[in-house]
Amino acid sequence: MNYKYFDNAATTSVNKEVLQEYINANNEYFNPSSLYTPSLSVKNKIEMARETILRYLGGANKSTFIFTSCATESNNAILRNCIKRKDKKYIVSAGEHSSIYATAKAMIEEGYNIQFAPLNSNGSVNQEKLFEMIDDKTAFISLIHVSNETGAINNIKYIAKKCKSINPNVLIHSDGVQALHKLKLNMVDMNVDFYTISSHKINGVKGIAGMYIANPNKFTPYIYGGGQELNLRGGTENYPAIMAFSKAITLSNYDYDYMEELKQTFLQNISLPYKLISLENCVPNIISICFPSLRGETLVHLLEQDGFLIGTGSACNSKNTSNRVLQEIGVEQKYILGAIRISFDMNKTKDDLIELANAINNSVIMYYNKTGYKF
Repeated sequence: MNYKYFDNAATTSVNKEVLQEYINANNEYFNPSSLYTPSLSVKNKIEMARETILRYLGGANKSTFIFTSCATESNNAILRNCIKRKDKKYIVSAGEHSSIYATAKAMIEEGYNIQFAPLNSNGSVNQEKLFEMIDDKTAFISLIHVSNETGAINNIKYIAKKCKSINPNVLIHSDGVQALHKLKLNMVDMNVDFYTISSHKINGVKGIAGMYIANPNKFTPYIYGGGQELNLRGGTENYPAIMAFSKAITLSNYDYDYMEELKQTFLQNISLPYKLISLENCVPNIISICFPSLRGETLVHLLEQDGFLIGTGSACNSKNTSNRVLQEIGVEQKYILGAIRISFDMNKTKDDLIELANAINNSVIMYYNKTGYKF
């Protein structure tokens, strides 16, 4: 079946130019750590790719970008690097991706003082309560830039500035996986110490991601080996994927206004009662929505039969029966069970969103008729 894909927050298709870059780089199979000329050429191209990404991110002069296998690795590495003392306090927003939230929970079990900052109704962090939590013992704060569940945007620039005005020594990390290519990024302007991004969310290949580090002196090695990645992460570099990532990051074509038009087109064509979870101040390409008395998983399978692929939330949590982020923002359990996540890219048209809305209308009505639900 030729599916129509609406789960871009989970992953994206690989851009043809990016794929060609990956294929071409595979022909240069030399180990970057070897000393002969072809290997040195590969090494130089990796450094050029690093600089390309740093320029796009607007990194500071002494900053660096470390390539990793995925955003989960990056997030784990940053938390483990910054949370080391049990006499300090650390803050993580309750809306973080599971790679941060689960790591924080595990480290709490290890005896670290990690506290979770509460959320607003759209999934963004409650700024006032966050600021109240900061004191002279607070050493590290991690805040997702764009929620992978609701699309809610955290104003990282304002929050980081305020946090550091309360405690100048606090380190700020932001998971920018869903923000990359959606929001304008400048690490210096945002005043972050660490920032996470990933390739496969921006039409790049899987298996490559990375972390921006404002001051490499504040990061200790976590994988020892051959001294790769500034001696911070050992292991032979994934050269083809790095080159593809560098290409993908330069191909941003996200039009915020157009994506907002697509979102409104979709909502205007839903003819049934629904609860919209992605409220104001959310990126328009992620829509969290639910219908009463209908499980999201059921709707996912009904739509798949009609050729439409959507999600029920973070792909990393797709096997869970609930959703902790939606619970945190106060969504009723009956709606949490019915939540679906629709996410699209610039390749979609208004007609595509109308087709999806009509398919949802038909599937929901069919289900209601079968179960006898009245609305």
